[in-house]
Amino acid sequence: MEMVCSIVIATEFSDAPGARYYTDGPKSGQEFYETLLKTRFEQALDLNGYLLIDFDNVWGYPSSFIGGAFGRLSQEFGADVVLKHLQYKSDRNPLIIDKVVSEIRKPAYK
Repeated sequence: MEMVCSIVIATEFSDAPGARYYTDGPKSGQEFYETLLKTRFEQALDLNGYLLIDFDNVWGYPSSFIGGAFGRLSQEFGADVVLKHLQYKSDRNPLIIDKVVSEIRKPAYK
């Protein structure tokens, strides 16, 4: 499977992601999901490739942001499909990948 598209969160979205919902403030997980993640993920699915998510150069990721974006993606498309069509890059904080994968496997998003 080859990379179809990517998202560099720091440059395409924010270097300081916010909380879960729009109502929680700017740059929420919900906003990330609705404006970037879902569309690019669907593109990867349509072309039977993967979407690369680059987590580097960001101040940090609130767990509510991860849930609002990746938990929601998992609930909509199913954990197995999401895990198959996502790849991750994080040279500065590899633990973020573990958190994202964990959220995809057991989404806390409501």
